[in-house]
Amino acid sequence: MFTLGTKKKIVQVDGMTCHHCEMTVEKALLEVSGVKNAKASHEKKSVEVQYKDALDINEVKRKIEEVGYKFVSTN
Repeated sequence: MFTLGTKKKIVQVDGMTCHHCEMTVEKALLEVSGVKNAKASHEKKSVEVQYKDALDINEVKRKIEEVGYKFVSTN
């Protein structure tokens, strides 16, 4: 669900292979300031990040890599 007043960014992530991987990345990204929701897909190798106001992409990258996956790029 896309909440009114939020923005969206798609982040490409390598290394996710299952539902557990998706949940791990989502949980980590919910700890980033401003992130309202994160929906990962190991099949698409991406995470849709919904945030309010601003998003620190360096913090997103750090969190993804902290839990063992590779940040590839963002749109």
